[in-house]
Order: sequence, then C-alpha cells, then structure tokens
Amino acid sequence: MPALTTPHPPKMYELQKEKYLGNTKKIFDNTQGIAVVETEYQNKVYEGWHSHNNAHITLFLKGGTTEKRKNFSETVGPGSLLFYHSDELHLNQNTLFPSQNINIEIEEKLLKELQISESTIEKSVQNATLTKFIILKIFKESLVSDAFSGDTINMLFAQLSNSNAHLERFEKSPFWVKSLHELLNDCWNENPNLQDLAQVLNLNPITISKHFPKYFGCTLGEYMRRIKINRSLSLIQSNPGNLTEIAFECGFSDQSHFIRTFKNQTGFLPKQFQKL
Repeated sequence: MPALTTPHPPKMYELQKEKYLGNTKKIFDNTQGIAVVETEYQNKVYEGWHSHNNAHITLFLKGGTTEKRKNFSETVGPGSLLFYHSDELHLNQNTLFPSQNINIEIEEKLLKELQISESTIEKSVQNATLTKFIILKIFKESLVSDAFSGDTINMLFAQLSNSNAHLERFEKSPFWVKSLHELLNDCWNENPNLQDLAQVLNLNPITISKHFPKYFGCTLGEYMRRIKINRSLSLIQSNPGNLTEIAFECGFSDQSHFIRTFKNQTGFLPKQFQKL
C-alpha cells in the first residue's frame, strides 16, 4: 500500500479573493472593494511561490517571517508593513509561531473608482507610521461591523491614498528637514521643544514652526505622539508587561495621557490591542 502524502499546492499557487495561507480568524468585506482579513499561523504552511488575485497591505501584529520576492528578501516582525501588488509572486519561510497578520485587500474596481493605481498605494505605505494607524482603525471598524462600518472603512482608506502629497514634499525638502526627521526619530522617547531642536540644527525656531506641517503633514506634537505610539505597538505585543511601564518608556508623563493618545491614533485602547 503506498504511503499517504499530504497534497501541496502547485509551484505557482494563486490565491483567490480573501484567501491566505494561514488560518483565517475573521473576514469583513465592506462590499465596496475592501476586505479586512485577520490571519494567524500556528503551524508550518506552504512555503513555495504564490500570489494573490488582489493587491493588499499586511500589518504584522505578532511573530514574523522571511519574505522573498523576485528582487529582494527581508525578515519582518511585529509592526512591519508589506505591500503586495495583485498577482505578485512571493514566498515566506522561517515563520515564527504564533504569527498574526491583518490584511487589507483592495479590489481593482475600487482603485478605478478612486482613480489611483497600486503604485500610489505602495508609495503611501512608505509613510509607515501613519499607514499602521489607519490599518488599525480599519481593523477596529471591521470589529464594530455596524451600518456605518463599510463607508467608514472606505473613508479611512482614502486617507491612506491621499497621503502621497506630504511624501512628495518631504522628498524635495531642504536638508535640514531630513536632519530633523532623523533627530526626532532618534529621541522618540523624549519630549523636545522647538527651542531645543532649533539649537541642535542651528536654525531659527520660527523656521521649524512655519515649515513643519508642510513637510511632515502635521504639527510637531502630533508627529511626536505618532512616533511614541508607533514604538509602543511592538513593545505591547512583544512584552506582556505593565502598560504603565511602557507609557513611561515611551516618554508619556502619565498612563492616562498614553491611553488617550493610543486610542486617538489606533482606535484601540492599549489593553484591547494587547489582547489581539
């Protein structure tokens, strides 16, 4: 009697709408061109080349994997973002268990209605912090799943697709803007003011105050809060420790300020996010 074998997908496995290699925990289809699919990986899955019918953005909540495409390979973990074009071949190896992802799947019909391309979305994802927060708000809305959720998700997605203007300005910005960007991300757990930043960069504080929103798309305070909450995401998921300690580590003066800011940016309370 021949040995029983587990059938494997073909070499170039094509996944249809809302299908992923992991176990699907939740699916929300807003019937307007966006599906929100939460997947988890508890055991080894198919590691060969495959593609998806629809373009999608993946946010890694837990675990990680080694992602391979035609021209590059990278290892990703909690908080990482990846964009996939429709029918783009890729494979995943060395997956950490358990892993958990949120996938925002975009149908071609919606892109045509919004008059944007997949490349536009890919570029928007470069604004990683803002993209994470929008994805989390979309995910939160999919869990609410009431009469307003479908329209709300499309509105949130439109924010993502419209974020390119600031990216283009940033790319063409004066040298001091990029230096300021590096400085702020280096001191993410501190609370610098305009005078401190101006002194380090040898600039007039008015120069930073006047031009900051143009290149960063928000105020200094909003930008620093985004950086801090972005850092807290991986700390919460990788360290099941005290949320008060995480709040102080991220430079918040008290836990209540941290909770308010976290909910404002992500749609979740820190404890809710911790339980995902």
